[in-house]
Amino acid sequence: MYFPIRHLTTLGKYAGISFIAGAVNHGMFSERRSLVTAGLGVLFFLIGAYVENRSRGSEAESWGDVLGFGILSSIGLGFFTGGLQHFPDSPQRSVWVVPLGFFLTLTSLYFGNASERANAKSVLLYALGGGVVVVAACVAALGLLSGMPPHPHEHGNESGDVHHQAQEEASALASGKPNDVAVRTVVIDMDDSLRFAPAHWEAAEGEELRLLVVNSGKVRHELVIGDEKALTEHARLMRESPHGHHHSDNAVSVEPGQAQVLRWSFKTPGIWGMACFEPGHFEAGMAGQIVVAPKHIH
Repeated sequence: MYFPIRHLTTLGKYAGISFIAGAVNHGMFSERRSLVTAGLGVLFFLIGAYVENRSRGSEAESWGDVLGFGILSSIGLGFFTGGLQHFPDSPQRSVWVVPLGFFLTLTSLYFGNASERANAKSVLLYALGGGVVVVAACVAALGLLSGMPPHPHEHGNESGDVHHQAQEEASALASGKPNDVAVRTVVIDMDDSLRFAPAHWEAAEGEELRLLVVNSGKVRHELVIGDEKALTEHARLMRESPHGHHHSDNAVSVEPGQAQVLRWSFKTPGIWGMACFEPGHFEAGMAGQIVVAPKHIH
């Protein structure tokens, strides 16, 4: 094989593996499932594998070996490496993602190298022994990490700092300028369980509110306020144009570990909603409800 061809096929195959593994990794931990990234990864890998096989002639690998070792292995690598990287902030998910990646890579290596296939008995013994070690290590890590955070929705010490900072900021805001005495501060927390806390709360028509929106997760979240019709329409627009946010003054977008303030007043009573329209979040249930009571007329 000419060196330039070998170099280009290597780039194609390993770029494809990286794209597939990255798509799997982000899909599991950030909820940003990218079919486009995964599809490009498969395409790059197939192009590289095709060119490589053509240049090998009679020594070309079977497509079963190519696909088994390439695509299945990259999925397994995505699970295994992603699980290890995210164990500190997402131990409940990583405890099964890491072992799954271990067994997927093992399976792909065995069936993807038919000409050099190892003895089935030795592979089985290795799989059982290695699997027990990996699972035991993951369970031990889960027990260690689960006991560290003081709050079930927190994923590390950073989120605790964010909550403390948010409470201090809320207290400072609530005792701010004299003309803000009538303003009520509501702290709303968002995390990677894709839920708001509180998810249900009450307000009064015309009440001046200061919403302190805290992101204690590891990915970006947002808070959008509107009635049911407006939020449904917003969800439709986001599905049609996922990279364009159609927000105005009824929303804030908050980066991980940050907090934003949204000044708001409900002009009409009734049932209002709040939602996050980051890709996949609203569909996964990241929404809440506000009951707005009518203004008392004296």
